[in-house]
Amino acid sequence: MNLSMGETKAFVPRVVREATIGHGLFSTKEPEEWKSSFEDLGVLYAEVWHDDLPEGDRAWAAAHRERFGKWLHEPRPSTIDQTASPCPPLSGAGRAPGRFTPPWPMVLAAVESAFVAFAEAFEEAPTGDSEQAAAGAASRLHRTYLWRTLSSDDTAEQHRPMALRAFQRGFQLGLRGTPRSMKMPIPPMLEPPWYWGAGLPEYPGPSAARERALRAERDQALQAPPVPGDRQGWLTRQQELRDLYASAWRNDVPEEDREWAQAVRDCCTRHVYRRRRDAIAQSAYEGYLHSSGGVFNGAPGRPWPNLSRHASEPWRAFADRVDDAPDGESEIETAEAAAREYWDAFYREAPPWDSDPEQAHWLAAVRAARAKVLADDAPPEKAR
Repeated sequence: MNLSMGETKAFVPRVVREATIGHGLFSTKEPEEWKSSFEDLGVLYAEVWHDDLPEGDRAWAAAHRERFGKWLHEPRPSTIDQTASPCPPLSGAGRAPGRFTPPWPMVLAAVESAFVAFAEAFEEAPTGDSEQAAAGAASRLHRTYLWRTLSSDDTAEQHRPMALRAFQRGFQLGLRGTPRSMKMPIPPMLEPPWYWGAGLPEYPGPSAARERALRAERDQALQAPPVPGDRQGWLTRQQELRDLYASAWRNDVPEEDREWAQAVRDCCTRHVYRRRRDAIAQSAYEGYLHSSGGVFNGAPGRPWPNLSRHASEPWRAFADRVDDAPDGESEIETAEAAAREYWDAFYREAPPWDSDPEQAHWLAAVRAARAKVLADDAPPEKAR
């Protein structure tokens, strides 16, 4: 199994994503590294209630709705989260209510489910008895460092709030759905990004087979010494590849090629969305620094390319909130909500807005982000 998610996340079956997150959770003893995994787990299990899941994910989702749905019926679970709002019942369509706040027992059930998925994915010799295998996985779970840490009275008060808050944030993000910055239509791309194909299955159909053959020829040519006069052959292969990728964007893709074509389009689209979202986040951050004289949170702000993923991700959350601002919301209301989203991405409480000395800088960040949205100057690479 390839556990490198990266840009292929959208195409990976959710059962594999679940095992991958479980691998991340149970492969470290550093609580700081657990946060992102708990958030990812919350996002994943919120997607259980999405209506537009691929066919291959629907049985997985149905099983998890049955597993987690009971918490949506409880009016007030008795948990360490004393601020949780009442949980309304499931609607007729079986969707999770938008304001539902996952309680602590649901987090523990999520951790157990991720561990079982992880254990099953790496089971060297399947027992053939699914109930016996699940019982064995549960027994191993209770001996893990993470489970003992979360359930021990000596350490629980230190780590439970962090795990709960990260999971709850992920769950809300998952229910909220895709931000507007990742819904814009894009023109056809004739060359997928460099990571296309990494860790993905071999799709069926003649177009997918021809693409694999052309890519293999190209890779072999790149590794071998240059052959005099072969440039025309290389150009011919490149043009045929571009023609193949162009065919993936047509409305009349043959049935046998549709799975491959959809994967190509999804990969290209998400690549453009990611670049656009990063550009808006960078503009917001630089707008803040321009307003504050280069200071952020009491220290000189580092250039955007030098920020770690941990430091830059909250700015993406900020940008999403600006881009998703409701119609009629005032600029100051957007700034307050986006600043709160920024701090929530760090799992911290935002300073009271009325007394926040950084108000003017947050406003500048909102204006810079909106200017970038209007400019829309992050076009897709190598598009027709």
